[in-house]
Amino acid sequence: MKLAKDTLKDGFTCPKEGQKDANGQLVVHPKFAHPTDCQRFYVCLNGVEPRDLGCQVGEVYNEESQRCDAPENVPGCEDWYKDDPAQAAKPQKKNRRR
Repeated sequence: MKLAKDTLKDGFTCPKEGQKDANGQLVVHPKFAHPTDCQRFYVCLNGVEPRDLGCQVGEVYNEESQRCDAPENVPGCEDWYKDDPAQAAKPQKKNRRR
């Protein structure tokens, strides 16, 4: 089965309706949280061409700020790295998120 250029392997496609910023302007490259992986997110280049991207280890994607952030700042992703011994030993940095 060959996938269309605008569909990723996991089935994600960019929404047809554009995403607007806080000022009501159309976002050129909108971002969307991955549904099951706190570390990953999608970017829709020019609103139509999807890319699957991820945050560096130790961070998760914050849909509200549209940035990678500390897990404790993202509801539902607070424990994303709890089973990772390398991350458990690191002091958590506090950033304002969500």
